[in-house]
Amino acid sequence: MNFCLTTLAILFTTGLLAAAEDERPVVDASNVAVETAANRNLPTFHIAGDSTVRNGGKDGMWGWGERIAPFFDSNKINVVNHAIGGRSARTFFTEGRWQKVADALKPGDFVIIQFGHNDQGCVGDPANKGRADLPGTGAETVEDIKPDGTKETVHTFGWYLKRFVSDAHAKKATAILCSPVPHKDRWENGRDFENLAAWTEEIAKSDKALYFDLTQVITGAYQKAGRAQVETFFADRNTHTSEAGASFNAACVVAGLKTLPGNPLGKFLAVNDEAPARRFSFGTKEPKSGWNRVAAGDLYSPHQGYGFEPGAEGGGDECFTSDNPFLFSVKLPEGNYIVTLMLDDAGGSVTTVKSETRRLMLEKVRSKTTCSFIVNIRTPQIPGGGKVNLKSRELASEMVGWDDKLTLEFNGHRPALRALTIAPAAVATVFLTGDSTVCDQPAEPWGSWGQMLPRFFGPTIAVANYAQSGESIRSSLGAGRFDKVFSLMKRGDYHFIQFGHNDMKDKNPDALDLYRENLEKLVARTRELGGTPVLVTSMERKSGVREDTLAGYPDIVRAIAKKEHCALIDLHAMSRTLYQSLGADLDKAFQDGTHHNNYGSYLLARCVVAGIQQAKLPLAEFIAADFTGFDPSKLDALATFEMPASPTVSDEKPLGN
Repeated sequence: MNFCLTTLAILFTTGLLAAAEDERPVVDASNVAVETAANRNLPTFHIAGDSTVRNGGKDGMWGWGERIAPFFDSNKINVVNHAIGGRSARTFFTEGRWQKVADALKPGDFVIIQFGHNDQGCVGDPANKGRADLPGTGAETVEDIKPDGTKETVHTFGWYLKRFVSDAHAKKATAILCSPVPHKDRWENGRDFENLAAWTEEIAKSDKALYFDLTQVITGAYQKAGRAQVETFFADRNTHTSEAGASFNAACVVAGLKTLPGNPLGKFLAVNDEAPARRFSFGTKEPKSGWNRVAAGDLYSPHQGYGFEPGAEGGGDECFTSDNPFLFSVKLPEGNYIVTLMLDDAGGSVTTVKSETRRLMLEKVRSKTTCSFIVNIRTPQIPGGGKVNLKSRELASEMVGWDDKLTLEFNGHRPALRALTIAPAAVATVFLTGDSTVCDQPAEPWGSWGQMLPRFFGPTIAVANYAQSGESIRSSLGAGRFDKVFSLMKRGDYHFIQFGHNDMKDKNPDALDLYRENLEKLVARTRELGGTPVLVTSMERKSGVREDTLAGYPDIVRAIAKKEHCALIDLHAMSRTLYQSLGADLDKAFQDGTHHNNYGSYLLARCVVAGIQQAKLPLAEFIAADFTGFDPSKLDALATFEMPASPTVSDEKPLGN
């Protein structure tokens, strides 16, 4: 008892005890997906830790380990997150979780270990749920009687770290120790986890592991960001980070890794990771060093490389806000980028963000917050020579989707933009190929499910839409669209293929056989490049609620999926269920007999996302946390759907109608 009281006194006075106001539950392991290396031939960056490292999005809480993969090149290294909420170094060890990590290690691997949030407290106190270990790094032990009556020998915090390091070295892997993520209320004055950091560093030095003080790295970054922005980084009162906070902390972890002697993980980081982030501050006040101030009236020019597009009207001292939609562009090379927005509240602001050719990125974001998403920028040039043969419409009204800049549209009720950053992102890509029902439609009121899809993914994966109006598989092959996609595809990418609407118009006697042959070749080529093919059956036309209008093409897709053991999303079947559910409101989802408006496209995109889950694709782990499933037979009231219209409007029908 004296030991317990003494220990509690030490823990309270040193600031080691976690904030009492935040719940620290022991997460049910059966609800946590087990991650494994995608390519065992590559080295793996293993991650071990608690809920500040992996939280799964529950109640909007995420850990940095769930947002660090984009910083690494998936062609060079795997990233596997073994962290689980509610664990201390002690329970991670006693539950056998560390043994599973050790078993997975191989020569050349790395393992980063972060514990501390759940290690504090008094051994034997039921409130600590059997997680507390002894303070320090020595060989002291104490016996703990567990709720089931069994006895456990509890060691010091440092003892468990020594065991982790020893096991990693035995497998000829590199062990990296770091101190914990700081609490929200402990970064402005003094430091958090002072003793834990000292013990962790001591073990690293004595046992020849690598170490960096993550607590201080993040503390310094928080101090630069300021309290207003840091508030948006937390999803509870003091401990667990939001999606934006997890991404921010992941960047801090990478910054810490770069300080390690010899920078051993540097060669595995994304090739363009060193490219400086573009930072833009909006309003009349002078920004911090390294930021570009964008004033109202600063129009885009190729020479400056950024600015508003014509028609932007508005202003503000702290942010740029307007009663109308406005567009902002930045000159950038082709690739995937993570865009982080610091949105403001200009009197009930509700901001919707679209990119390039009206791709939906963020939907109805309310109040002051920080949000991130991944956007893909494409050009017609094909690496190695040649280029996509663009149609006349693509060279005119759709050129914003092929030019050398990123264009962002801010829409909704008084959208308010305080700042934004853009940085390269080495993430997996979901490539879309198909026709007008998939492509980025350039003008209202037309829409497609492909341009709605990005909204349903978190900021850890890119959607690159190479579909185009009027296209069949044969014409896309001839135009070099597949050549372009395959020139960019890498291991871990996905290729969603949906054709049929225009292919069925081919009256040649061998049309069906050629369609089947070409589709099988696309599946094979995707797999050769390390990608995952996903076949999507074409949705029905408005007149196909009861009878098939697609001449059996969906059946061919189903047959190939079965023959090739390929993932299938049966949008054809789901669309029929959807249309029947719409009933008298069916016309409100269509713009003509084939093409949909925003409402219809949004519903079909939800069908596709539900199909990803039903197919049990690993891609499902990247789905946005607010997507809770979709049943096309059970629709929300039409009145609940609201999508602010983009400024570009056209009555010209998409090709292939």
